[in-house]
Amino acid sequence: MKNLCRRNIVFCLMLLLSVTLSACGGKQAINISAPAEIATAETAADGQIPVDVYMDATVSMQGYTTLANGNLYRTLPDFLTDIGDSMGEVSFYKFGETVTKLEGREHRAFSSPTPYTELITAVHNVVDAANEEHLSVIITDLFESDADWSNVTKKLKDKYFAKHLAVAVIGIKNPFYGDIFDVGLNAMKYNYNSGDDPARFRPFYLIVMGKEQKVREFTELFKSRVTIQNEMGFMLLSERLTEGAYDFSKAEYTDEAKNLYKVTSLKLDDASMREFGISDKKKEVKFSVPFKYQPIFGAAAIDMKSAVIEAQGFAMNEGGEWEKSLNMDEAKVSLENVGENEYKVHLDFKPKNLLAKGKINLINVRIYPNAKNYALPPWVNAWSMANVDIDPNNFDGSKTTHLNHVLESLKSSALSAATPMLFNINLVIDER
Repeated sequence: MKNLCRRNIVFCLMLLLSVTLSACGGKQAINISAPAEIATAETAADGQIPVDVYMDATVSMQGYTTLANGNLYRTLPDFLTDIGDSMGEVSFYKFGETVTKLEGREHRAFSSPTPYTELITAVHNVVDAANEEHLSVIITDLFESDADWSNVTKKLKDKYFAKHLAVAVIGIKNPFYGDIFDVGLNAMKYNYNSGDDPARFRPFYLIVMGKEQKVREFTELFKSRVTIQNEMGFMLLSERLTEGAYDFSKAEYTDEAKNLYKVTSLKLDDASMREFGISDKKKEVKFSVPFKYQPIFGAAAIDMKSAVIEAQGFAMNEGGEWEKSLNMDEAKVSLENVGENEYKVHLDFKPKNLLAKGKINLINVRIYPNAKNYALPPWVNAWSMANVDIDPNNFDGSKTTHLNHVLESLKSSALSAATPMLFNINLVIDER
């Protein structure tokens, strides 16, 4: 009985000690996600994914099927089947004003002029119908009834860019013999024959939408598997603008780090975050991360001299939400060019003056392009024609009316929904 009492007393004392330690500052391990405004695009998108292909079935697309020499469009149904099957299960749809699923091998008929009977083009309805969890590919000449591309880009902004997803545009010059509609201010119709002259080929476009990694995989597969030497242009609108690691998923801080050490007490849900401890709160922290600028295929090249580099500070409140509450005047951030396309990002701060006591802190350092140096690829302007440039007696069907306006609107939507990133890291410091 005495031994039992002793064991009970020891157990109660240990329990009391545990409660006391917890009440006196013991840290609780909790899941931590980055603030929504600085969250990064999803990178883990391995494995198979459903691929949905939407064929523009309006009469303006007939002309792409009529000439044989150098014709990539006529092989597109089978070509996209092969690419789609290599990525996952592929399904085909046709659209005009509405979207209709094609059954069995119906999509193969689109290599001939017969199925192109629709009179109204409503790309915005395709965006509405698309599943964000799938990879979606829209094949079109970028004609939209009532020229309402602002509606299309708004829908892409809300459904894709605002959710950290990506959109790519692939342009392909193709032989064309047929009618082109609603040309110029008077909405004229022209019969255009490119013949076999590549300089007169007319562009059509693939709009590719989905998870950034899968959009990139598709565009790279498309480029690598095309054997016809047609002129092509690629544009990628994504939050990720550089190859390799631009966050803590792979990037390592250098030996130049002072007064800082790695900790793993918290559960961090985002690859852009890493937890650190500070050796001496009274001494300055010096931190450096190497960064190599390698533009992603299809992304616009950025002038690094005019790129924006900034630091932001957050502290987590009692409700588990991030608040911008740190005194960032105590932090200095800079970008050092140390070689060709090679840089170091430096962060210096005074912990005592910067960090919020008794809270989990997060310091975000990021580099991003401003609107002026985030330009469209050169091919866009080369392929574009404004309505005022149209000569009724010498119509140039090798160009797309208002292409630069349409893609500039798409780029602006991407920028306004989520800032494309060259570099984005988050240092998490638990001061509880």
